[in-house]
Amino acid sequence: MGKIDTVIFDLDQTLLDKDQSLINFAKYQYARFSLHHFIADESEFIVRFTQYNNIVMPKEEVYRKLIHIFNIDNALYSVLLDDLNNNFHEYSIGFPGLNEMLRSLKQSGYKLGIITNGREFYQRNKIISLGIMELFDDIVISEAVNLRKPDHAIFRLSLSNLNSSSERAVFVGDNLNADIIPSQEIGMRTILKGKHHSSRYPDATCEDLTEIPNLIKGFS
Repeated sequence: MGKIDTVIFDLDQTLLDKDQSLINFAKYQYARFSLHHFIADESEFIVRFTQYNNIVMPKEEVYRKLIHIFNIDNALYSVLLDDLNNNFHEYSIGFPGLNEMLRSLKQSGYKLGIITNGREFYQRNKIISLGIMELFDDIVISEAVNLRKPDHAIFRLSLSNLNSSSERAVFVGDNLNADIIPSQEIGMRTILKGKHHSSRYPDATCEDLTEIPNLIKGFS
């Protein structure tokens, strides 16, 4: 294996605390649009909103389901959807140690990339809101390149953009099937953000982002 010079990350639930971001936004929408007129218990809306946004489905469908389940006035459908598209990123938060970890890697000379599935403007706005855009040498968003993880091609595209190779790269993600297995299949080393799930995958695990620089040094 070559000397590691590149680190590529997933975004949601790896760098971005998606669950907490969804909770933050659901609370905001419940208050802003007076959804208590339709849903007496705020927590019910938060649970459903978070649940549907963690399933791969268009945001239009998410709000259609919410409108139906809670008998929300149909006039609010496009208002809620537009508000999500325009303002969700303002409620996005990173996991603790995010900036510290990325700056440490950057100062050590690693090239940094992101591969994320999703809509281009939506994912890019979240990255900008986290204040980490300038730390990355390349960002690949599925909608923009018409490829999605776990397709090996999207990982190879990122490596090509970074002028690196799988033998010199580490992928950090939270999902075994979308992140860890495909990147390992093409020869990258892998770090799973979360608990260990398999005897075969990944090469390392972490629950704290600040552990990542030392884990990568261990690979070299």
